[in-house]
Amino acid sequence: QRYEFRVIAKNAAGLFSEPSDSTGPITVKDDVDAPRIMMDVKFRDVVVVKAGEILKINADIAGRPLPVISWTKDGKEIEEKARTEIQSTDNATVLIVKDCIRRDSGQYVLTLQNVAGTRSLAVNCKVLDRPGPSAGPLQVDGVTCEKCTLSWGPPQENGGAEIDYYIIEKRETSRLAWTVCEGELRTTSCKVTKLLKGNEYIFRVMGVNKYGVGEPLESEPVKAQNPFTVPNAPKSIEITSVTKEAMTLCWARPESDGGSEISGYVIER
Repeated sequence: QRYEFRVIAKNAAGLFSEPSDSTGPITVKDDVDAPRIMMDVKFRDVVVVKAGEILKINADIAGRPLPVISWTKDGKEIEEKARTEIQSTDNATVLIVKDCIRRDSGQYVLTLQNVAGTRSLAVNCKVLDRPGPSAGPLQVDGVTCEKCTLSWGPPQENGGAEIDYYIIEKRETSRLAWTVCEGELRTTSCKVTKLLKGNEYIFRVMGVNKYGVGEPLESEPVKAQNPFTVPNAPKSIEITSVTKEAMTLCWARPESDGGSEISGYVIER
């Protein structure tokens, strides 16, 4: 809205003067201020908390009119739940995450918005915890009746610390107890031996960091057996060209080679 103003004097006799010069057009604006966020300098660095502790991010805020406050984590709006609480007043806001777990690691962003603009500030947090499961699948290759080879990937969530080693375990599907195959393996593959022919096994791997043993990654059930079997017997044996010194034997190939090419035949008499 635009206005002009001028002033007229009035004396005690009730007489009015000529009007003063005009002020010229004046535009009336609302009294607004863009949002502002004031945080402690410690939030400029990565905030580190241990699993089970409380994460608390607080900030002083300002703006006219009062800005709308929102908190997000990794791009998704934070909803107040059992462990998460947001407390806000006209000049401050605080995000509280109780009993922190590994998945609480990430980037938290406070955003203020009003008609004068938008302001955001990000805080990165790392929760120190046991590792998550190794990257799957847990591959089982080279299976025979006695051994196999396992391979997997490092955990996507290492709990804020390097993986020191892996624990490999096995169990028969008919049993509940796990047996350790490797206790301190420092690679992401290993050979498992001493399997019992015909038994079905499940394998699992767990990463270990300085905060403890991580969540397991399990394989599909695998049966300990050779990838090949005994071939079928040759068929349709015929004897021809019989003499006192020699004869000729003919036969048809076995219907099944047992999963491996027939490499030769043994003739017995």
